Amino acid sequence: MATNHYFNNFGADTADQKLIENIIIESIQTYGIDVYYMPRTQVNTDSIFGEDRISKFEDARTIEMYIKSVDGFEGDGTFVSNFGLEVRDQITFTVARRRFQELQFEGDNRDKEPKEGDLVYFPLTESLFQIMHVQGYNTFYQTGALQTFDLVCELFEYADEAIDTGIDELDKIEREESYTIEFSLGSGSGTYNVGENVYQGTSGYANSSIKGEVSNWDSGTSTLKLINVIGTFSTSDNIYESPYSIQLEDDSTLLLDDEDTSTPNSSTEGKPIWESTASFAISTFDDQEQSTDPSANNVAYETAADSIIDFTEGNPFSEGNI
Repeated sequence: MATNHYFNNFGADTADQKLIENIIIESIQTYGIDVYYMPRTQVNTDSIFGEDRISKFEDARTIEMYIKSVDGFEGDGTFVSNFGLEVRDQITFTVARRRFQELQFEGDNRDKEPKEGDLVYFPLTESLFQIMHVQGYNTFYQTGALQTFDLVCELFEYADEAIDTGIDELDKIEREESYTIEFSLGSGSGTYNVGENVYQGTSGYANSSIKGEVSNWDSGTSTLKLINVIGTFSTSDNIYESPYSIQLEDDSTLLLDDEDTSTPNSSTEGKPIWESTASFAISTFDDQEQSTDPSANNVAYETAADSIIDFTEGNPFSEGNI
């Protein structure tokens, strides 16, 4: 017997397909949860290993997803491997295709489908999950169309990636988890602001080779914490606040490209500008100590290694010839 010709399931964008799609979207919006989808921006991709260790996340948009892992986290869980304690929690989200495409991400075909390597922020556990696999055919052509994506995600292992979305709930992950150098400051004046850029040198921020981003400033103890550090800071020079940082409505900051003018352009008009006022001398700091991780042992290991390995020779394998 031929299929019922009163139901057109296999045409292009038929009324029956739209009905099923609308029902699925409504179901996800009813029983799902709001998450943040964060696309990954590649900075310097390693063509050999196929990864980018300094990638960044500069955008985050809210979308509803259905938690398909109803019995809790999947994956290998928490276990001890040859590399120490590892957490391999996995979770599967279902997102409607049409709703994802309405986010209108640009580049890398992301306007049509999610990408492996992107992040999903799960607010219930305040955790970031990385998309490991996108299953686009899990519900196989129901009524002749594909309505959803299944995102198989694994708990994200933060590795100093830049997170600058303008949403404090997400951006604070970088401030709390990034490699941080703590400075004890001496004489000076002004106030540093979280999210601002600072530098050393006399040629201005744009031309300086020593820079960092403020993650914390305690004016009572004159303690400054920096992340995203470039170059090596020195106690022989002050740490200067980068000029013309703009405070946005969400309390994040934006650095003006033009350091020679304090006049807001059209994109910054009406928003206050922090001009460069803070300048403090450095009393002490240790660029090998990770101030946000009290259990880090890198300094102890290096100190012990210095007493074992002789670094006085230019080439320890030259058998005395060099």
